Order: sequence, then structure tokens, then C-alpha cells
Amino acid sequence: MNNQLLKVALYIGKGASHSWIWFVDTLRKAGITRIQFITDVDAVQADLLVISGGDPFALFSHITSTGVHRIIDFIKEGGTYVGICAGTYFALKFHETPYPWLNLIDSTIANFSLHPPPNIRMPHKYTVPYREGFVFHPVRDEVICTYKGAPLSAPLYGGPGIISADAQPLAEYTSFAPKTSFLCDRSHAASVFLGTTAVLSKKWNRGRLLLFGPHFEHPYFPQANKELISLLSTITPRGYTHTLPGHYLSGTEKNRWLKDLKRWISNGRLAAFGLGNYHWKIGEKIYDPERLAYFFETSFQLIKSLEQVPTLQGIYDLPERAQSAARLTRTLGPNAQKAEMLLETLKTITADIYSLYFSAVQDKKK
Repeated sequence: MNNQLLKVALYIGKGASHSWIWFVDTLRKAGITRIQFITDVDAVQADLLVISGGDPFALFSHITSTGVHRIIDFIKEGGTYVGICAGTYFALKFHETPYPWLNLIDSTIANFSLHPPPNIRMPHKYTVPYREGFVFHPVRDEVICTYKGAPLSAPLYGGPGIISADAQPLAEYTSFAPKTSFLCDRSHAASVFLGTTAVLSKKWNRGRLLLFGPHFEHPYFPQANKELISLLSTITPRGYTHTLPGHYLSGTEKNRWLKDLKRWISNGRLAAFGLGNYHWKIGEKIYDPERLAYFFETSFQLIKSLEQVPTLQGIYDLPERAQSAARLTRTLGPNAQKAEMLLETLKTITADIYSLYFSAVQDKKK
């Protein structure tokens, strides 16, 4: 199957964290560049819809029940839904009175409890209230799964351990790694997670769901990246067109535009690294300066790679938006509302710079 013909709709709206960048880079390395960055699900025209890590509660508050029905229609009509971490919770039904998420896979998850085991570190990462109990996270970082009969390492940052589901299990958690971080006692963590399902697949109507607890797209786990791309290669492209945003820039105009953009992204990058020990609670998640800096750093590296490209498809107001983001970063402080505003701004700026990069890639192919 020609992966390069796949069109991907990647959700970057409210509730999405920075991990969608990992997914983009995994696709990019595999030559998949037909990526539409979306902040809502009103009109998805793509072979697959990806909702990655973040906050499922914030996802629903933004997508709403109307958006949920649109995602369900997308799958009914033959689309593939790819959920990772928060995107997986968003698809599961694991409680008698669930939140009005997709609820397309009846399941039981091991890390829901009325009384979680005692927490031993990172309390801000350990529990999230759900109905009368808690979704809790016994471990973080690298874990080992069994996939296709062999061990495979991937990081876990809050994804579920699924005990049972009306779906096909593709991988299960089988052991911990030297770099596993334990947020509760190791014996409790083992009893909760080991032997549970890590990855599953379900055909539903004309479409399909692929759900991941761990992050197979993380850049430090190339074998997991390879297996993710292999799974995506089973999806048949349906011939969607793909148009990149922006206007062609070349010569002096392009150089001046790109230099201005790079300057403000660089300023914002330095400001984010200097934010110190601030933390902001946005929805049910805690964000730190490192996550904000990650967007600036990703954008900066992409821009550097474009300096010798003769023609770009640029978005005229992108430098001005980068300027506003840099100035907001300098004055951010502890205000969570401003931090959320900056986070959403940085996601759209980074997505537009990826589109800028992909415009150059497409020109090289012509």
C-alpha cells in the first residue's frame, strides 16, 4: 500500500498536548506529508483522524456532543480513527455512566478505582477524578509490550491498561524497563498494568478504530514508530485531495519573511526557556515551561531547514502571530488563562510551520 497517498486529519485543538508533534515527525520520516491540522472535527475529509495525547475532558468540552456524532459518522463512512493516550480514553466506554465521549468500545480498564494505591511520587500526574472514582497512572516512561509475539518498548504517559474490550488486542503490557518511573509501589503497578491490553483494533461499520495506550510515535522509540507506520499501511487511501494553506513566496520577499519569522520564534524560544519553575493547571492537566518551549524549538528547527529553499508557500500573518506569541511568553508569569491562550496559539503556529515545511517537500517531488 502506498502510504504517501494517505490523507491524515490531525487534531491539534483544545485538549491536545504537544505529543501530536511526535506523530507528525513519525509520518514525515515515512514520507507521509498529506496532513491537515484541525482544531475542530466539523468537516473531516481524510482517510484517518488522529487524536493523540492530552486531556479527554478538555477534548469533549471543545468538541461537544455535536463533534462526537461527526466523528462517529466519519468512522461509519469508512474512516479510520487513531487514538493515542487521551484519544484512546475518548473512544472507550469503561464506566456504567460514562462521559458522552465516543463510547464505541465496551471495555474495562485496570487503572480506574474508587481507592487507588498510595501515591509515592509526582502527585500532579497520578490521579484524575472520573465519576465517583479516579483514573490513576501507576507508571510513566518506558514500558515493554508484547507485540507480534516479540517485546517492544514504548513510553506511557497516562494511557490506559485495558482488561477486556469488544475489540481485537494487538499488544499487551508484559514488563517494566530500567527507565520505568513508578508513581505507586512497584507491586501495585504490576498488578494493575501487566497482562492488560496496550493496543487494540476494532472494525466498526465501514470504518475502524486503532487505539494505543503507549506512545508508539515517540521519537526515541524507532521500532515502535516502524510498527505504527506498518499498521497505518493497512489503511486504503480513498483519493482525498489535499491543499496546503498560504501563498507562494520567493526571492527577497521569501528571505525577508522567513528571517522575520525565525527572529520571533527564536525570541519566544529563549523566553520560554527562561520561565523557570512556573506550572499551570489547564483543564485536568498540569503544563510546564518545557512544553511551551517544545513548540518554539520544533518551529525553530523546521525554519532553519528551510533557509536554503528557493520557494515557500507562506502564510502572510505568521511572523506577526509569532511576534505576539513571543511577547506573551515574556510576560506570562503564573496566569493559567494566559498560559492556555499561549498554548493554543503555539499549536496553530507550529502546525502552520509544518505546512510550510511540507510545501517545500512537495516542490522537491515535482
